[in-house]
Amino acid sequence: MILRNKQSRKGVSESSGDEVREIGQLLTEDNASITRAQLSLDRETQLFHKFLAGSNEAYRTLYDAYERPLYIYCCRLLGSEEEAKDLFQEIWIRMYRMRGEQIQVRRFSGLLFTIARNYCLNAIRDSKVLTMTPLDEMTEDSDSFFRNRDIESSDLRELLQKAMAQLPLQQREAFILREYVGYSYDEVADIMGTNAANVRARAHRARERLRKMIGAWLELREKEHK
Repeated sequence: MILRNKQSRKGVSESSGDEVREIGQLLTEDNASITRAQLSLDRETQLFHKFLAGSNEAYRTLYDAYERPLYIYCCRLLGSEEEAKDLFQEIWIRMYRMRGEQIQVRRFSGLLFTIARNYCLNAIRDSKVLTMTPLDEMTEDSDSFFRNRDIESSDLRELLQKAMAQLPLQQREAFILREYVGYSYDEVADIMGTNAANVRARAHRARERLRKMIGAWLELREKEHK
């Protein structure tokens, strides 16, 4: 996803327009030496420091490596593709503005997703992009729950997305970073500011709740088709 020169939410100011154009041009230039393969931790840290020193090629390589996982993270956490596109742009602009700064990080991806997490949590708090109902507060009548949300005809993929929106935020985030982005429990713990045991527990609870919701829906659909 190439950054868009679009002022589609209040966080993207007119003053960032030149930066968006500059970054967009940088990302669309041909350069055969850029590798899109997954980066090692040592390699990504080296590239990040090269970018801080002024290397456009290093920035492009980092962007290519983390464009998809970052976008998936934003989409799944926010539950809104349009909101995710806007925040995705803001996050990369924020990273670009670090050029020339003296920053010491252990892992670039940890910094990137920590910044992304802050942007997403602020968006959820400020604009209520997700209306969540924790499962503890839901009715015990699973049939009623799904009927009320008019998802009898939804396919399983759409159902999973709707079910994920009902998870408590910390469980949803742990599940996304583990299952969609592919980070280890230790890596997720660094991003979320907790420990691996908590992450493992949150991801497990998320899986169980998703299994319960989706299982109830499938059972309901089977009954209706008999």
